[in-house]
Amino acid sequence: MTDNIFKEQIKEDIGLLQSKLAWDPNISKPEYAFNYWILSNIYNLDEEDSNTNITEYNDKGIDCFVHFEEDKELYIIQNKYYSDENKLNSKELSDFLTRPLAKLNEGNYKRSPELQKIYDLANKDSEYKIFLHFFVTNNHNSEDLDSIIKDHNSDHYFADIFYLKDIKEKYFGKSFKENNTLKTKLAVKNKGTYLAIRPEEYSLPNMSEAYYVMAKITDVYSLWKEAQQKKYPLFEENIREYLGGTSGINKGIITTLKNEDERGNFFYYNNGITIICDKAKAESRKVEITNPQIVNGCQTVNSIAEVLKAESDVSIKFNDVYVMVKILVLKNKSSNFYRDIVKYTNSQNSINYKVFGATLKPFFKIQEKIKDFGFLLAVKQSDKFQNKSIYKDVKELGVLLGIARKNVEEGFLEFKNLSSIQMPLETLLQIIGAFEKDAHFAFTKKTHLLKPSSKEYYQNFSMTIGDIFTIESMAKLVILYKKSEVDKRDSEDRRSPAPYYLLNFIGYYLKEKNISKQNFLKEVSKEEITVVYEKFKILSSKYFEKYKEKYNLEYNQIIKLKVDEDIMKTELNNHLASLKEYNKEDFDKLNAIFSRIAKLNAS
Repeated sequence: MTDNIFKEQIKEDIGLLQSKLAWDPNISKPEYAFNYWILSNIYNLDEEDSNTNITEYNDKGIDCFVHFEEDKELYIIQNKYYSDENKLNSKELSDFLTRPLAKLNEGNYKRSPELQKIYDLANKDSEYKIFLHFFVTNNHNSEDLDSIIKDHNSDHYFADIFYLKDIKEKYFGKSFKENNTLKTKLAVKNKGTYLAIRPEEYSLPNMSEAYYVMAKITDVYSLWKEAQQKKYPLFEENIREYLGGTSGINKGIITTLKNEDERGNFFYYNNGITIICDKAKAESRKVEITNPQIVNGCQTVNSIAEVLKAESDVSIKFNDVYVMVKILVLKNKSSNFYRDIVKYTNSQNSINYKVFGATLKPFFKIQEKIKDFGFLLAVKQSDKFQNKSIYKDVKELGVLLGIARKNVEEGFLEFKNLSSIQMPLETLLQIIGAFEKDAHFAFTKKTHLLKPSSKEYYQNFSMTIGDIFTIESMAKLVILYKKSEVDKRDSEDRRSPAPYYLLNFIGYYLKEKNISKQNFLKEVSKEEITVVYEKFKILSSKYFEKYKEKYNLEYNQIIKLKVDEDIMKTELNNHLASLKEYNKEDFDKLNAIFSRIAKLNAS
């Protein structure tokens, strides 16, 4: 995908956001809607929950912020939704990097008391990282701007600017790369400076072919340079990103390499580099590698490059500086063994969890099977764009839309286009979470659902959804969610029915009635889904009204707080009692559905 097409896709996404979040009075301004786009697509926040992370429209200092408390990271963000004609000037960038921090340091940032509170905490804690991120939707970069960014980096603050091409790369992650080929070699001093593990030669049937090489850092630098020149994705399979030369680890690497007296000890100080490749061949003075992928050591390699590219006569100055390189020959990168190598070689530091967490087999299996019900699950960021290409043929798309329509009662929900049958993996996890747990879980735990290190949310929930529900049951939940999304968009307040709360109410009622949720989804017919939906859809607005009345809080505050089950129970009982009194026919229909399934549940 070209940068121009990607820009068009952002524009299209913004249009959908403006429709979905019409309750926000400023959403009609594309530059404001772009804040929502950045927060939801780059930082993985929930779209509806992002409003409280936007400081104020037209704020020249900070547009929005993100706080990951568990990881001790605060992101302060400014976004420029520019056309190709607009050029970012140095004053705009300098103002962003200085003025907001001055206000925050004074303790006087009035636009967002929440941000001020978080900043005060982060500024006192040396373990916190404060990121200053500037996004601009064109590619008019300059040395002046890069220089300004460099000048504002320190041990505590990490400034960066992301142009359109960088935003695209952030958005697609490792999936959006060209698959090039690269052959390289690492020179060795002699046979004594590498270890070759060849299972077929040494009767090691349980081992994989591997080489441990005492490699010159000049060869590592040559590999990096060649990959840059050929636009070869050297770090494509690496789930970590380069943190820049100012992070603690990288600063130590760079300091050691720059010190003439110390650089000879680099081999002993550094943990080394892990490379996975398609082929490797070792001779007396070199190890040849085909299609190398660095899965651990991104910080080391980029720090080496940062030092050596600024030096002259590197082959002389760094001739006797070595680093340990572990080379594993592994052709099948879809294997569990490959996944475990990536996971465990990166376990000592935080990783880009979303990229790694979403690429495991259970999710691809769900993606494959849910298509049988007419739905497309975007497991990777690139999936929805690939789907756009695959289903651009009207006939192909028509087949899938036809399958989806067969799963709903006529007139209940229309599937008209690709977006109406497609959803990201995180949304499916949130849908299931709202039904199985509650709406608070769906709204607030999104960032943990694809984080492999999270036992509670990723391991014990996301990885087990296939054990909780069948694919058909998931599809029925998706239908309820999609219907409520459509009705919410067409409602007066653009907030009701709230999809996650609708699912929460149904799940809560089933629990109260002691009916298995899986059994309910298995047995309920498409006609019965219509009845259940129509009788439950009003409950979320009633819940919000009572919550506001009780706690004096607004919608955006309510969805961040735990569900008040007392309010939920009261409103549900009142609604059913009212239905029984004033519309007994509908009440009897609804009651008959749950009674029928309860009997099946008991048997």
